[in-house]
Amino acid sequence: MKKSLIFAALVSLVSVSYGLTFEEAVEQTIQNNYSLKAEKQNIDIAKYQLKIDKNLYYPEFFASFSYTWLKDQIDIEVPPNPPLMPISIRFKQMDKKFKNIDVGINYIIYSGGIRPNKIKISKIDIKASSQNFNEQKNKIVAEVKKAYLDVLQAEAVVEIYEKQLEAVKAHVERVKGFLEEGLVTQVDLLQAKVKLSEIKRDLRSAQGKLKLTKSRLLTIMGKSPDEDIDVQNVLINVPEELELKKLEELAIKHRPILKYLNFQKKKIERFADIQKSDFYPKVFAQAKYTYTDQNSYIDPKSNYAVTVGMKLSFRGVEPVDKQKKVKAQEKQLIYKIEDIKSKILLDVKNSYENFQTAKENLQVALSSLDEAQEYYTLVVEQFKNQLASTTDVLNAEAALTAARNGKAISYYQYLKAFIDLERAVGTKIKKEVK
Repeated sequence: MKKSLIFAALVSLVSVSYGLTFEEAVEQTIQNNYSLKAEKQNIDIAKYQLKIDKNLYYPEFFASFSYTWLKDQIDIEVPPNPPLMPISIRFKQMDKKFKNIDVGINYIIYSGGIRPNKIKISKIDIKASSQNFNEQKNKIVAEVKKAYLDVLQAEAVVEIYEKQLEAVKAHVERVKGFLEEGLVTQVDLLQAKVKLSEIKRDLRSAQGKLKLTKSRLLTIMGKSPDEDIDVQNVLINVPEELELKKLEELAIKHRPILKYLNFQKKKIERFADIQKSDFYPKVFAQAKYTYTDQNSYIDPKSNYAVTVGMKLSFRGVEPVDKQKKVKAQEKQLIYKIEDIKSKILLDVKNSYENFQTAKENLQVALSSLDEAQEYYTLVVEQFKNQLASTTDVLNAEAALTAARNGKAISYYQYLKAFIDLERAVGTKIKKEVK
């Protein structure tokens, strides 16, 4: 019985129309939403960082040129040393004007593990940025889906008030006919006209809300809120049976935020390896061409040099403290991951309960609509036979409109609750989860 009621709601609210589809709204949001565009830049930044780090394996080229002017020529004077050198000797140490040229390459033969670990960190960062983007995308996609459903709900409410307007107009005409026959009083006609004015007011309000919901949808999609837009009715397949425990397992497995944090943990592990490199010597090589005319007596003025060396430097036990710091950061992240897991499970449970509540509300709304429709039909017939008053008809019609509103709102709240549940789980729920 419950299945048939929900299916009837789906069929009654779905009709053939043309405009922006549900899928197109999602696709355009992913392409145009500014928050997602900003988040996607983090992936590009990580990719560029990987390219930068790969350059660590290439030789470093350097070149320098300088031209120097001195106020005075610099000489060296050797004092006398009798009897071998009875007088002092003075000679030029460097010219007043000279230039220096250095051109060469430096190459790190062994970095102590810094280079490979930096590249690993950059590769991990690309994956982490992608998962963080997916987490944000899931939120934005859920937001645009619910905004799309809000537009459909607002359109349904407008349509309901339009139906109510037509129904009350028809009743006003019936009252006019009865008034001419002397079967009702002028008060009955005025009462119907007052109700008609109230409905027109409600309709205008509903039309205003429809414009606002369309503007909000366009804003999320990254478009101008002033654009005109038409949407199509949508049919979302919602599984009948869902088990909370299975949904929680899906969330722990699929939520991108957890994958992101696990990649962050791997990054910290690589940072720990980089800190260890302080204890390892760095082996380097240099090839250099040098030219200087600083001293005209020196020959040759240019030369080539090849150098191979090793460097080891650290202060106290600084590398040990750095490693301890990284280990503390790793432990902090582990606690954060457990905290996020708890919040995800709470999010899933809350979304699941909201979904179950929305499902029950829809079933109640469908039953109420059937009763209100039957009651309204009966009262109208009684009025035609002078067995019911105008007040009875207007009250029955108001009850029918409220039931129609209740059905439309409950239906779209049901779909939005399911979308929220998929967001909390982090993946599409395509079949029964039990």
